[in-house]
Amino acid sequence: MKFKWNLDESPPPIEEHSRAKLSVLRSYLRAYFDRLSVNLARDEFRLDLVDGFAGGGIFQDGNEIVPGTPLIMLEESETAKTRLNQGRIKHLNFDFKYYFIDKAKAHTDHLKKVLIERGYQVSDNEIVIRNSLFQDAAKDIIAEIHRRQPRAGRAIFLLDQTGFSQVDMNLVAQIFQKLPTAEVIFTFAADALVNFLADRPAIVQAVAPLDLTPQSISDLIQLKEGDGGRALVQRVFRDKIRSVTNATYDTPFFIRPERSRRTLWFLHLSRHPTAWDVMMQCHWNNRNTFEHYGPGGFEMMGWDNLNSGTLPLLRFGKIDERQMRKQILDAMPDRLFALASEGAITIDAVRHELANETAARFSDMDSIILELSREKEIEILDADNKVRSSRLRKLRPHDRIAIPKQMRMFFDSQRRG
Repeated sequence: MKFKWNLDESPPPIEEHSRAKLSVLRSYLRAYFDRLSVNLARDEFRLDLVDGFAGGGIFQDGNEIVPGTPLIMLEESETAKTRLNQGRIKHLNFDFKYYFIDKAKAHTDHLKKVLIERGYQVSDNEIVIRNSLFQDAAKDIIAEIHRRQPRAGRAIFLLDQTGFSQVDMNLVAQIFQKLPTAEVIFTFAADALVNFLADRPAIVQAVAPLDLTPQSISDLIQLKEGDGGRALVQRVFRDKIRSVTNATYDTPFFIRPERSRRTLWFLHLSRHPTAWDVMMQCHWNNRNTFEHYGPGGFEMMGWDNLNSGTLPLLRFGKIDERQMRKQILDAMPDRLFALASEGAITIDAVRHELANETAARFSDMDSIILELSREKEIEILDADNKVRSSRLRKLRPHDRIAIPKQMRMFFDSQRRG
């Protein structure tokens, strides 16, 4: 559904998929602010927030008016200013700037009215509203953010498309090139993407590197309720988008609320591991809102039993969490041996290598690494190359993982066998 806002009309009614998306955005922004403000020596927090498809600012939810994405950005920023200064000796100054863009003038007029009624000052100094296509406004916005933040370029771009072809992926590559710590959140109409695959036999050539045969593609698309098609979307489009945009990390999961048949692909892109971890935690916090077609452990984009008409489905629930942990625990020794076979490797490097392969959070990986350390399957070394205690409870990013001599001999014999 394409939402429409007009000054002389009530706002459009909210739909279940939009309600879920707004809830996820709010919880992510809250977690984002909390994670980036833990450094008590920091005295300034500068951030730019961009909504490329902003709409009119509010929705009708029964008898209530609920905020859309621009208001959620503003509300969470304001509450963070108060929350994050509590208990701090050194006051944290916030420097936020907002850019709200929409191609429909009726939408930007409605949004401006909504913001003014709520006491916000709309101006080029803090809250910028543009009646434009996002791709036409993006170059100037990127340049302005770079001017404000020449080193970090900390920004969140929300690109909530009504379809799946309204943003040039090369434009996203420019965002990451100019703004190193920027993040981009995409939403795509998942069913439209599935139809795109189903209607174009030539897609077989495009997915050849994934080792999917024409029959496999047909089987996936035809699986019950489109689940196979969505699994194929994750495989085909995920790698291509990350490659074209030069994003290092992504979380490629779907939003499907329980009371709605519509499914949105909610794709988060970044070049910083902390951003990836915060978003992954958000997925687990919003249980039974997100779903993923495949296992939760390593090689999560694989699937089995195509001919059975079923696919593994992870919905970030308690059972999924237990299964994921077991999968990671079973596979982690081999992965660590491969990574540390030529020498000790830092925790940071392990996280970087494994992040995009699993639905596990860094805390999940760390707890399993610590368990393997207690079982003497690996050693944790400190900066002085000394083995840390097996009763260790917390890892540091620059701690290093080493394979003990006896375990190295075991792995070598296993491989020869």
